[in-house]
Amino acid sequence: MKIIICGFGSAGYSAAMAIKRNNSKTQITVVDPKETDLVHPCGLPYAIEGIVNNIDLLQDLDLHRSGINKIKGKGEKISYNEKIITIKTDNGLKTDSYDKLIIASGSTPIIPSITNIERYLNLSVFTMAGVHDLSFIQERIKTSQNCVIVGGGAIGIETAYAIRMNKKEVTIIEMENQLLKGIIDPDMSALAESYIESLGIRIIKEDTAICFEGDKCLNHVICSHASIAADMAIIAAGFRPEISLALNSDIKATTAGIKTDEMLKTSAPDIYAAGDCIMNYSSIDGKPITSRLATSAYKQGTAAAINAIGGEERYGGRTGTFVTKLGNFEIAGTGFNTAMAAERGFEPMAGKITSKINPEYYPGNASITVKIIFDKNTGIILGAQCAGERGAAERINIISMAIEFGITIDELGRVELAYAPPVSEVYDPLLRAADFGLRRMKYR
Repeated sequence: MKIIICGFGSAGYSAAMAIKRNNSKTQITVVDPKETDLVHPCGLPYAIEGIVNNIDLLQDLDLHRSGINKIKGKGEKISYNEKIITIKTDNGLKTDSYDKLIIASGSTPIIPSITNIERYLNLSVFTMAGVHDLSFIQERIKTSQNCVIVGGGAIGIETAYAIRMNKKEVTIIEMENQLLKGIIDPDMSALAESYIESLGIRIIKEDTAICFEGDKCLNHVICSHASIAADMAIIAAGFRPEISLALNSDIKATTAGIKTDEMLKTSAPDIYAAGDCIMNYSSIDGKPITSRLATSAYKQGTAAAINAIGGEERYGGRTGTFVTKLGNFEIAGTGFNTAMAAERGFEPMAGKITSKINPEYYPGNASITVKIIFDKNTGIILGAQCAGERGAAERINIISMAIEFGITIDELGRVELAYAPPVSEVYDPLLRAADFGLRRMKYR
């Protein structure tokens, strides 16, 4: 059997490895336009900061030695009745045949409609999609003094921090009323915003960049309510699914991504899809939800591959478990935030506490805020958010598992967590938040 994988990011990689592990005799062909096998885009802000080297974000897996054929190019169209794919390469179009095919084409940066953006793109205005962007940004940083970040999501705040660590003036422009909108609640975002501003980073909320101005180089970003001096700007307005291959091939897709079933099958026979290019759905209520996370893509790629070789691996949806770290500050979230839970028909209630992580007597102590969101009628945990100097990720991971298995707030309180003074308090902040939530539920 021959399987073609179109795209080689987290989903494509995990699909190839799953096939090799489970059916080593399967012939695998990867179609991908990158010069190297893998690029690690999540490391881009840390390269700007100077923590990692650019070259370390590129990984050559020597696929041919693993028995995997690679075609450097991009899938253009699939004739699924004939099981033929047309591929655009540097040397023109070529075709290849397949028995099964997995689309893992990922996503592309959203470029807002900002006047003059094309004039400055890759000169003093940049995206954050790959190592080629990184090189442009690093060169510009050498002479830049004032940088504007358009977008206050995870990539936006990570990049803002990285550039601030290069001793530049940084302003974040966010069109919503908080950073990390849709991921965490406003009260938890306020903790992140306070830390970011303490670093000297300016945050402008509820405003939109409408025009880039300057002669040969950018010198001002004009917003709806402000004009900001800037000789450099980075677009971090999010990503959209790359669905051109599906659309060209009459495979069902929407602006949210390629439609798949729980087996990751598309509307076309013997074609699967996984990763940022597909329409995701929540493991909580089964309804569509936006997801652009490498962890989700990896799981989807594995499931699609197992099904392509004849298995029955159902993908149950995603919780959207997220964490980022800025200097000495971690913020993490999973599941629904309060607004999303209400929009989807639940009656959200929360248990929220701020407490020390270690016993009072232990040196080097730190505080963490934990917020657990649950349905007040059933107690089912719907989401959680953590913020503090450390320990956010490890606690949010526990809540992610609780969501996955439908655990209630009272059941979570029965979990026994490991304790040692250098690691945690006897009464862990996670359990404190759960107990507080349970008391609120009982006495509502």
